[in-house]
Amino acid sequence: MTAIALAGPPLRDWQREAFEAWVAADRSAVVEAVTGTGKTTLGIAAAADAIARDMNVLVVVPGIELLDQWYRAIRRVLPDIPIGRRGGGFTDTFRGNRILVSTVQSAISRSAPRAVRSTLLVADEVHRYGALTFSRLLTDSFVERIGLTATFERSDDGVERHLLPYFRTVIDGCDYKRGHADGILAPVRVMLVAVPFDEIEAAEYQEYDEVARQLRGDLIEKFGCAGEPFGDFMRDVQLLSGGESAESATWVARKYLYAFSKRRALLAECRGKLEALRDLGSVLKESGRALTFSETKDSSRAAAEVLLQEGVLAAPFTSDLSRSDRARLLTEFKNGRLTTLVAPKVLDEGVDVPEADVGIILASSKSRRQMIQRMGRIIRPKSDGRPASFLVMFAANSSEDPSNGAHGTFLDQLTGIASEVVTVGPDEAPDLLRKWMRAESDAVDETSPPTEPPHASESGTEAVPVDEVVTIAQRLIEDDAPEDDFGSGSENAEIGRVLLAVGEYGTDDDFDIVLACLSILEPRQVSVLVMRYGLDGQQPRRQAKVGARLGISARQVNRIERTAIEYLGDTVARELLSDVMARMESA
Repeated sequence: MTAIALAGPPLRDWQREAFEAWVAADRSAVVEAVTGTGKTTLGIAAAADAIARDMNVLVVVPGIELLDQWYRAIRRVLPDIPIGRRGGGFTDTFRGNRILVSTVQSAISRSAPRAVRSTLLVADEVHRYGALTFSRLLTDSFVERIGLTATFERSDDGVERHLLPYFRTVIDGCDYKRGHADGILAPVRVMLVAVPFDEIEAAEYQEYDEVARQLRGDLIEKFGCAGEPFGDFMRDVQLLSGGESAESATWVARKYLYAFSKRRALLAECRGKLEALRDLGSVLKESGRALTFSETKDSSRAAAEVLLQEGVLAAPFTSDLSRSDRARLLTEFKNGRLTTLVAPKVLDEGVDVPEADVGIILASSKSRRQMIQRMGRIIRPKSDGRPASFLVMFAANSSEDPSNGAHGTFLDQLTGIASEVVTVGPDEAPDLLRKWMRAESDAVDETSPPTEPPHASESGTEAVPVDEVVTIAQRLIEDDAPEDDFGSGSENAEIGRVLLAVGEYGTDDDFDIVLACLSILEPRQVSVLVMRYGLDGQQPRRQAKVGARLGISARQVNRIERTAIEYLGDTVARELLSDVMARMESA
């Protein structure tokens, strides 16, 4: 690595150790390091090493946001190296470029460019590529490989089947304990907030919980579903639910999924959590930036609306936002004009979020990876060394309750590095958070001169007035009336026609391409499109029928469908689906 130097600060100790371990592993390994510790810098160091040895570099990412982030980071750290992009409207190749940053969809397409030199593969969020379709990326054309991830795990067998045989070695890069000890991650305070159900919610939860528990036992004992891990169990249940409706196993699986969905919705939309969040509004209005994590888009909008009513400049940050809305919200969050983002899974990975002081979790998760990603958004080091504060809300006496074993390894990791862990009721939470934030503010005032927040992003986006920020947030909270047409608008209707045609007449190759396109979507979006367009071999269903199957309203189905199709239309998926339609029409 002496021929090409990295601009900026030197590698951290863990990055240097991981790089040396990767070299010792014949430059083929996955490096696991929690969010916020500098995986991107390690990947760029590996790229610089390859360039110095006259190789090309392909950086593969799962989404458009990461495409832009990696491109900017490489340009900043390796300013003299020619670099191109592929995906998101860019069609660069290795012609004239030594490094190419590509979405995985573009990298596995038939038109993907091939390097003329030996090539290093840098696979960001590498756990994503254990999916069957994306595993087509893992070819012998890459003589060197480095995978980067916060958590090297999947709910299926993709790690064992595809990723480990290809990368061969897993390197422990930086966990929370190491990051905390090295001063990379901020000190941590954790507040567990026990929120009660009201009487109606408690009765409904008990009913659905009893049904789900009984049916789970039946599915394991009578119908052969895996007991553990939970992801394997859910996969088996989903497979059973797609069978003939007259079969007993199918009926039990569908009834379980309905009860599970209702139980999860009660936890996500618990009114007590919204009231506890409302009570925190006066503190959040006085403090710095906060990230609030919910389970669903509807609960994100409801939480943002509650905070806006309390005078907190908050907005929902969901996957159905346009790229311009996402960019504007992140810009306003970075410069302090917007102080709280409320998001479901869209912020878990793949989005470069400015540092925040407070993290509030309204809905827990059985996914260790999801919880680690969320923690990494807050534990990033603060410039003045102040602690990060976490509030984890849970419905008391439910599956979220830590006393019932909820969170498990996640809480052990978090509390293991926390300077303070307390369990309180919703009435005590605001005063305690105010005390924490005031202590941090006093410590900052004693050690640091006051600074003005920036008024523009790195891209030069102008800050907007506060009243316009509020208007933007309110617009994003508003709901639209449902439609029942396939797609909406001429461009989206084109994608809808492709999906309908593939569902009725598609070949195995057509289905393979459609699956590759749909894999960039959230699981709920995939489920809606599969049922709406008959991609499961059955007749296309109306939105009301899909909603009944998934335990949501027709309005929600409409919004999910519209968002998914719009997102497909904004990515390289449009090109792939157009190719499918052209081939089918010429057949």
